[in-house]
Amino acid sequence: MSRQANALLVILTFLATAVPVSAQEETPAPETVRAGIVEVTPVEEGAAVVVNGRRYGGPVRVTGHGSGLAVVESVPLGGYLAGIQEVPFSWEPAALEAQVIAARTYLAWTLARGRTESGRAYDYDICATDACQVYAGLEPAAGPGGEDWLRAVAATDSQILLYEGEPAQTYYSSTSGGRTRTVSDVWPEVDLPYLKAVESPGEESPFAEWSWRLPARHMDELVAEAGLSTGDLVDISTTVRDDGEGPWTVTVDSTGGAETIDTWQLRGMLNAAGPSAHPQHLPAVRPDGPRYPQTILSPTFTIDAIHLPLAGPPGRLTIYQVNGRGWGHLVGMSQYGAQAMAERGASAAEILEHYYAGLTPTEAPAFVPETVEVALMLGAAEFDLEVTGAVSVEIDGREVAAEELGSWSMVADRGSIEVTSPVGLGLPPTLRPGTIALERGRLVFRPELTAAAEVRWRFSVGGEEKASFGPEPLDAGFFSIPVPLHDSFMLEIEASNAHGSDSVELAGAGAAPHPG
Repeated sequence: MSRQANALLVILTFLATAVPVSAQEETPAPETVRAGIVEVTPVEEGAAVVVNGRRYGGPVRVTGHGSGLAVVESVPLGGYLAGIQEVPFSWEPAALEAQVIAARTYLAWTLARGRTESGRAYDYDICATDACQVYAGLEPAAGPGGEDWLRAVAATDSQILLYEGEPAQTYYSSTSGGRTRTVSDVWPEVDLPYLKAVESPGEESPFAEWSWRLPARHMDELVAEAGLSTGDLVDISTTVRDDGEGPWTVTVDSTGGAETIDTWQLRGMLNAAGPSAHPQHLPAVRPDGPRYPQTILSPTFTIDAIHLPLAGPPGRLTIYQVNGRGWGHLVGMSQYGAQAMAERGASAAEILEHYYAGLTPTEAPAFVPETVEVALMLGAAEFDLEVTGAVSVEIDGREVAAEELGSWSMVADRGSIEVTSPVGLGLPPTLRPGTIALERGRLVFRPELTAAAEVRWRFSVGGEEKASFGPEPLDAGFFSIPVPLHDSFMLEIEASNAHGSDSVELAGAGAAPHPG
């Protein structure tokens, strides 16, 4: 059999896998399409886009990347601040206003320094998690106390904290345990005069003080899981320094040597290792019943050995006691501390001046944008997006619906999005050239079809047809076209369905392509 006949046999075998139109179900089924960008915009009052159970006012944009899916909302500044969920809305008005100004300033500082590498890659300004500041869409303002929070947003309109004419870096965290930390004592590479340690009395927080114990053998397993010891654990000691004198450090002595690490770094390592090494003990149980949210809550802690005498061998029992205070990095404003000050009659300005070394709120609308791009998810392999109410949907710039549509399933696939939509989407196909490879003496084209369609193609050399097929129905996705090897050729591909059509021509001249 000739090489050309072999190629045609492969083509016929490939086409045999397509589902004939007559074999499809009579009941309409959800359609699968492929895209680079899907944008969903609510178009009526009360409509929303639902991501991971939370409602967002949108527009919400989903883009495909080699690392997975990115889900980003474009939200007006007022809507972004309304969606910040950092403190209970039942708190004093002054504490809420201080939190709004700190959050608005943090956003302004984030934007003023330019997008991060991740922000440039995925086209967003700020993330929605506690790695930036917690943003929860429409849910916070719609819940209990939401009106109080919206009043705080309105009362502080365009106010931020400035340092030397630029937005300040307004770090804040839950609880300080009585005293905040100087920024360079947590992050030695940062030195800002308005982020100095200050007293923060009266914090009624379950995390103001915390402690737990582990027997020596369990602590040995914990530090080994964290990669901090080689050999058997000998001792652990803590070095505490005065404010401004540098980070606190912990030294882990083992039979393989000593390892010294600052408490902020150690916090991250033990938070990762604790639940793996001892899920029954860590995070520890609080005195009031629930577990603490993390194994180590802050950089302000010590680890000390307690030696108890025993009557018999080995002569003593060693227990390691961990004592700490506060939750978070403890730099800048303590949220529970702000509430305590507000309860004592302090204004929002007084709270902020205390925690940020005299900085006062200033109206500076030039530093805050009208719209914020907020990353809701990054690098997701798949997720389900739902809508409530009427929405407008655009897929790769084509508007395909403006109605209530239910649930959408999205899966990342080689930089594209495989979208399984509700019934009735109706999208014309698009053909993307894809790749060309040389395999076993044949050219193999792998174009991408963005919507289910009938596909036909014609492969010709010097105007003479060498191979062809179709029309045959194919689902959305990549498909293969193996053809005879020629150094000059023309491949014409057409795809059509009830909603439209597309075509592409691929030509080669002078030399066969290299394997891809």
